Amino acid sequence: MHPTRLLRGGSELLPRLEGLWNSLFAHHLSVGAAGLPTIPRPESWPLRRAHYERLASGPSGLSVWLALDGDSAVGYALAHEEAIGGERAQVLETLSVLPGIRGAGLGSRLMDAVDAQARERGIGVAAVDVMGGNARARSLYLRRGYHPHSESWMRSMVSEDRSAPLPPLGDLRARARALGFALEVSPGPDDTWVTPSEIVELSALAASEPPGAVLASPGDAARLASLFDDLERAGRWAIRCATPVAVGAGQLRRFLVSEGFAMSTERLLRRERAGRADEADPGPRS
Repeated sequence: MHPTRLLRGGSELLPRLEGLWNSLFAHHLSVGAAGLPTIPRPESWPLRRAHYERLASGPSGLSVWLALDGDSAVGYALAHEEAIGGERAQVLETLSVLPGIRGAGLGSRLMDAVDAQARERGIGVAAVDVMGGNARARSLYLRRGYHPHSESWMRSMVSEDRSAPLPPLGDLRARARALGFALEVSPGPDDTWVTPSEIVELSALAASEPPGAVLASPGDAARLASLFDDLERAGRWAIRCATPVAVGAGQLRRFLVSEGFAMSTERLLRRERAGRADEADPGPRS
């Protein structure tokens, strides 16, 4: 049975989402949370709400669809706009449905509402990030026409010796770029996984370079492992590494696994306009 209505709004609906987010957090734990250490559940919602508030204060804001059965909140979708590959994209940030009504079509109804807004705004690209190991959610999005686009791998390991000074950020960026990565530092902690107050973000540049540019030269793997170790010893022990779904990425995946990384999320993409490469051919996976 469908809820009586979907209430569409913005940040004013955030106070009503706590229980629904906590339910989703519990679901993430039940599917293994990508094999990474997680924070206690009471700590998660304040961090997630702060993340939503940052999105709300951005240039495009956020949109919320709250599913109500009478006066009871039973699900929600939250989306925002960002640029992906130079194009406007609507990102489905969160989709949560209470366990007792999953499988009854509410998730699809919420996604239909999100898609309708994208069409209203002339946005032709849709994106969603799926937690690693959440096979049911991934299958749902694939059935709706999404295709694999990129993966985010994460290592969250507390070093026993964190006394080393952090090298200048410019030096770290230069070392990363020489290995085919862009390096930035984003604020933490994460609202699901155990991280410090800063998270190192590495993005593989292979999507705009010849496939296999990452780890292409002898010694690259050792140099990248050395970069990871230097960051960890300096207290930057949470590292996320974004990799494209492309030829040559398999070697990088195997290396990341050997270094203690797990795939935290997978980004799926869908294009509304026919004839675009990401829709017609998601690319081979290695």
